[in-house]
Amino acid sequence: MIKSAVPIELDKTRHLLLDLNAMVSFQDETGYNLLDDKDTKKLMTAAGPKEVRALLWACLIHEDETLTLKQVGSWLHTGNMAEVTEKLTTAWTAAMPKGGEKETDPLVKRRKRRSG
Repeated sequence: MIKSAVPIELDKTRHLLLDLNAMVSFQDETGYNLLDDKDTKKLMTAAGPKEVRALLWACLIHEDETLTLKQVGSWLHTGNMAEVTEKLTTAWTAAMPKGGEKETDPLVKRRKRRSG
């Protein structure tokens, strides 16, 4: 199993992984670019059910590419929404570079140029 995958109980035990493929799938569904600071700030303040469902789906398809948005959405309800969003936050944290990130990393260089 990939180190940064986060276990979650839905229809069964699954693992959330916010890798680049998940970020692209999420962007295709919502238009939000998770590598763009403006988009992530907007998402943090305006995320609704569509975005939560899309992010959950995008983080799960690494294990099963046949999952659909509607199928994943059927696993979400008011009783587990807090846990799901907590696990998504954990997956987000695991996917982002740590404080000791290398300057040679092209994504780090790109972010620093855009924000500096």
